Amino acid sequence: VDTSALDRSLTDKNRFGLGGTTSLAQRPFIGVDDQSTSLPYIKYRYQDFYIEGINIGYNLYKTEQSSIELLATPRFYEVKQSFADNGELNGIDETKPTYLAGVSAQYQLGPATLTMQLLSDIQESDGYEFILSASKPFKPHADVTIAPSIGVTYQSDELVDHFYGVQANEVAVNRPLYQADASLNPHLSVTAIWQASKHIQLLGQIKYEQLGDGITDSPIVDEDSIITSVIGAVYLF
Repeated sequence: VDTSALDRSLTDKNRFGLGGTTSLAQRPFIGVDDQSTSLPYIKYRYQDFYIEGINIGYNLYKTEQSSIELLATPRFYEVKQSFADNGELNGIDETKPTYLAGVSAQYQLGPATLTMQLLSDIQESDGYEFILSASKPFKPHADVTIAPSIGVTYQSDELVDHFYGVQANEVAVNRPLYQADASLNPHLSVTAIWQASKHIQLLGQIKYEQLGDGITDSPIVDEDSIITSVIGAVYLF
């Protein structure tokens, strides 16, 4: 459950928690079905340092209306030959999950939380992302928060090419060389947090992302959108 675009007041409680999440995600690559993934979920805060899920952050500046923080957050763009059911990705070099790191800023504009993030890939490529989103939390119950969000992600050509491009050594029949362009990807999501008891917090998220031309033009991609759903539970000590 990615909480990096949520109002920080929803997640900055000074409590330590451990749990896990499981997700079901569509994959845009040819021959690849939906995939499920299980990940640990850590909730930890010490002064200005925090871990939320598998995001790592450090607060540099904060007022009642705005904040600026350093953020490291994972991206699961990886591809393996074994992902494809019938060998459609044979000959493609394996890429792995990566971490992006940079600056995240939030600003309270009326009832909405605006989030801007500029993040560079620190493991797998020389690319970067710029994310702009707006979210608005609702509390249908004292222990339940629901936060819809809308936004757009700009991914540089280096980042898109590393994960969706076709290099000279990967060219095959019906798979031409492809040097990817930058991509602009709109997205919608809804995140829910339920404080089920003093020690149990349940989380969920569903996200729709429309893929830009830089990704969909790739010969190893046959989808133009991705839907990801995640549920999780955390035990708070």
